[in-house]
Amino acid sequence: MIHNERGLTLVEVLATLTILSIIGAVVWNVFFQGIHYTKKAVSQNSIQQEANIITMRLTRIHQTSESYELENPDCTIKVKYSEQEEEFHHNDLCFSLENAPEEPILPSKVDYPLLITITDKHHPKNKFVIDTTLYRLKGSNHNE
Repeated sequence: MIHNERGLTLVEVLATLTILSIIGAVVWNVFFQGIHYTKKAVSQNSIQQEANIITMRLTRIHQTSESYELENPDCTIKVKYSEQEEEFHHNDLCFSLENAPEEPILPSKVDYPLLITITDKHHPKNKFVIDTTLYRLKGSNHNE
């Protein structure tokens, strides 16, 4: 009698398929979780870069201008100073300025507390808050 044992039994095939399915599901899940966290990290990085740019520009305006005005229409921050206007806008981000004063800010007279919230329009839970104070050394103006 000839015994041919080169083939696989049904149990071996099913066990192999089950193990491969479990491994495939785990790899698939890890792959898509990695993509999700990468997108979130890129978004957070972009928000922080925009926050640094806004803070740097507003600090420079506060320290070099006689006066300026802040407005916050439609997820944008507008700064009017020295017959110029600068606008901070990003297609994917929303800029929210808390307690923007109605009257012009006089940097040589007061320090200005600033609270800006930057939110990702596509992922509202992904946001960054800047809580800082814009200041200028007092008495540096010869007219005082």
